[in-house]
Amino acid sequence: MAQIDRPQHVDERQVAELLAQAASADRRRSHILLHADHQDQVQRLLIGLEPESYVRPHVHSEQWEMLVLLRGSLDVLIFGPEGQLAQRLAMNLAAPVVQIPRGTWHGAVARSASVVMEVKPGPYRANEFAAWAPEEGAAMAAAFVPWAASASVGERWSASRP
Repeated sequence: MAQIDRPQHVDERQVAELLAQAASADRRRSHILLHADHQDQVQRLLIGLEPESYVRPHVHSEQWEMLVLLRGSLDVLIFGPEGQLAQRLAMNLAAPVVQIPRGTWHGAVARSASVVMEVKPGPYRANEFAAWAPEEGAAMAAAFVPWAASASVGERWSASRP
C-alpha cells in the first residue's frame, strides 16, 4: 500500500486549477485525491463541480459519506428508492457540512462553481447507481440536471419527461 509520506497542503493555486479542470472537462467536474490508494481506510478527495455536472444518484450500501463545502454552493439531493426527491440539503458557507448515512440514495447539483471535500471509510467501493437515473453520458442525463436543480420535495424523476 502506498503511504503518504509528507504533509499535503492544498492552496489557492491548486483549487483554482481544480476548478479550471472541471470547467473544461466533459463531465464538468474534476478531483484531487488526498488518500494514498483504493485500500486506504479513509477515502478523501476534493471535487470541483460546475453547475452542468451530472452526479448520478447513487447509494453506498456499506459506508457513510461526508461532504464539506469549501467554495461555491450546491444542493445534496436525497431520494427515495424509486426516484422521489425526499430532501434538498442546500450547502453554502453558512451550512457547509452534510453527512449521508449508509444506504441513503443521493446525488448533487452545483448551484455555482463549487469545491467539496468528500470523506468516507475505505477501502474504495464503487457507487451503486440508481436504475431509474440516466447513465452518465446518456441524452437523458442532460435533462436530469435542470430537473434536479428545480425539483421540489415529493417530485419524482421520470425518464419519460418531455
